[in-house]
Amino acid sequence: MGEAEIRELLRFLREHPRSVVYAVLAHLALLAVLMFSLDWSPTPSVSRKPAPIQAVAIDARKLDAEVERKKKLEEARQLEKQRAEQAELKREQEKKQQAEKQRKAAVEKKRKAEAEVKRKAELKKKAEAEKKRKAEVERKKVEADKKLKAEAEKKRKAEETRKKAEAEKKRKAEEARKKAAAESEMRERLAAEQERLRAQRDSAMQRMIDEYGLYIKERVQRSWIRPSGSNASLSCIVNVRLIPGGEVVDVKIVRGSGNAAFDRSVEAAVFKASPLPVPPDPEVMEKFRSITFEFNPDT
Repeated sequence: MGEAEIRELLRFLREHPRSVVYAVLAHLALLAVLMFSLDWSPTPSVSRKPAPIQAVAIDARKLDAEVERKKKLEEARQLEKQRAEQAELKREQEKKQQAEKQRKAAVEKKRKAEAEVKRKAELKKKAEAEKKRKAEVERKKVEADKKLKAEAEKKRKAEETRKKAEAEKKRKAEEARKKAAAESEMRERLAAEQERLRAQRDSAMQRMIDEYGLYIKERVQRSWIRPSGSNASLSCIVNVRLIPGGEVVDVKIVRGSGNAAFDRSVEAAVFKASPLPVPPDPEVMEKFRSITFEFNPDT
């Protein structure tokens, strides 16, 4: 047996220890069979010697063939085992790939689900924000409408108040005008009436003054004594001051007659006639506090 064959045999023994055990057991079994099949009775050595050598040679070839067959079977089993292991490994890899695929699919599904939840949440948030915005817009619109209505109502009331105030002002102005006109008319009537009454009063007072003037002249004339040497054509204008009751307090000749004796006689006659007749009306009496008249004894 060469060196290469020895190395191959050693490699085979390392790689297939079970096959070697099987081969050794097979050789031992074959050896046991051969030993039981031999004839151990004493026979001449010349006639029985070649047979065992041939049988052993034949059995060795069968054993090698059997070993080779088992070797091939073992190699086939090893190959099948390797294929099975490779198939199992492949299945494991496929299973892992499938699991990884499923995991990735689950992760993707979860991601998509989370993305969908997030998208729906965003949509809901946007919808709520839009709803809130619309509600705010509507609220502002309602408030704006209310404000406009309030301003319009305020303007309407202000305009109504202004018109009422103008109407009231016009009414009051008209009433004031009518009242003023009525008062003016009343004043005019009153003034006219007062003027008429004053005229009547003045006329009555003048008549009374004239009447009492005549009384005073007559009283003074009755009290007058003509001075000697005076002619009948003499006259003078005299001013007399009286107090209530007719008492004479002062006498002045305003325009003399040219005859001093005549003038003095008139003064004496006035004092002598005191108290002079005066009207009982105090207002008319005021006119008699100072009276001026012409004294002419011939009239």
